[in-house]
Amino acid sequence: MGMGSNRKTIVALHGAGMTGAVFGGMAPHLLEHSFRALTLPGHDAKADSKLLPDIAAMAAWVRSRLDNGPDDVVLVGHSMGALVALAACDAPQVKGVLLMGAAAKMPVNADLLKTAVDTPNDAIGMIVKWGIYAGHPQVGAVRTVLSSIMHAANPEAVGVGLAACNDFANGDHLAKAVKIPALVISGDQDKMVKPADAEGLSKIIPGAEFIALKDCGHTPMVEKPIDTAHILRDFIAAKIP
Repeated sequence: MGMGSNRKTIVALHGAGMTGAVFGGMAPHLLEHSFRALTLPGHDAKADSKLLPDIAAMAAWVRSRLDNGPDDVVLVGHSMGALVALAACDAPQVKGVLLMGAAAKMPVNADLLKTAVDTPNDAIGMIVKWGIYAGHPQVGAVRTVLSSIMHAANPEAVGVGLAACNDFANGDHLAKAVKIPALVISGDQDKMVKPADAEGLSKIIPGAEFIALKDCGHTPMVEKPIDTAHILRDFIAAKIP
């Protein structure tokens, strides 16, 4: 694909307790597009912004960022960010959506929820352990990358984000209403959102496709950034004129 032949603006939305930095491994493999990894309000420890309390508020913020911008946006969301993308993908600028590590309903383990509020650093450790496939050939390095990104974020963000996922109850309705090309990606070793539940989300969205990444956990953009970028690139080329 030549530069500019089907150039889109990719807007990526991260999961709870993370920042846009989690998509850094994908960006070099999507140079034919404009790639913007957003950091949701309150997640950057150095920024003077407040955490948003729920998925609806986060989606409203994303919509505001899309206003007066390009009209060829592809939303990419991971986990909490996938729910935000699902809630914001009916914005007129959005022409396609990719959701990874997500389901229509995403209840969070009660112990993890409590830990995220009381001792967020411990919760980060749990997410890094559960979220990365233990059989990854560079499991130590990948866990270090994710841990570094999450520890650099506002520690309160992980608790607020996980609670927002746990409380989200509108997924089925929003999924049924999607009218643009959609792709759902799951790691086949995801221990945080079951692959069967992710596939279930794809079956609710009209015309959506589903891909299970082999030997991958909850964070495809960190564990398999090149494969994930190529899947996104091919999805855009095939489905979004």
